[in-house]
Amino acid sequence: MNYYIKRDLNEYGPYSLADLQRYVSAGNILLTDMTRSEGMTDWVPVSQVIGTIAVAAPAIRTQPAAPAILYPEPPSLHWGIVLALGFITCGLFGWVWAFVQAGFVKKIDPSSKGLLYYALGVAGVAVAVVMSISRQFAPLAGLMQITGGILFLVGAFSMKGSLEEHYNSAEPIGLRLSGVMTFFFNIYYFQYHLTRIAEAKKAQQLSMAAGA
Repeated sequence: MNYYIKRDLNEYGPYSLADLQRYVSAGNILLTDMTRSEGMTDWVPVSQVIGTIAVAAPAIRTQPAAPAILYPEPPSLHWGIVLALGFITCGLFGWVWAFVQAGFVKKIDPSSKGLLYYALGVAGVAVAVVMSISRQFAPLAGLMQITGGILFLVGAFSMKGSLEEHYNSAEPIGLRLSGVMTFFFNIYYFQYHLTRIAEAKKAQQLSMAAGA
């Protein structure tokens, strides 16, 4: 009997019961994740399935089992390309890519506030541009622009915390991010590490597939 795994809004599988036990032992599947068999309509915690069904010794497989991948791949565009495209578009692509990164972090850490702070920061800058057009509000435009920049930095440091938390617990690789680099080069600094993580995960998947 095969089982499907559900985490947040994503579904994975199918996996055999032996696969479930192996991935739970490896930490790739959590006991709090939801699962259902091909004959079930309701999702139940993995702990309920693992704890109530005895598993026989797995049979020899003629096809290798696909490795469990329960987290999305990081955006892997090279940081140099992000920088070049940002330069060509007068910074517009950098802003867009910041939201791509924040969206990814939100997927691996739903409690992340980076996306929210980025949105508030951009809104602050947009309001500053509008205010600068009017003489009446022009003196406040600079203050609003500074506020938008501060909110953007708060979002960057929120993402830094989320990335370090995730890649030292859920997917432990010992990630450590510099506060200074985050302050000055957040988008490109994050992308450098995200690309490295994406490449390492792909290499690991190929190694697991070859050794299965």
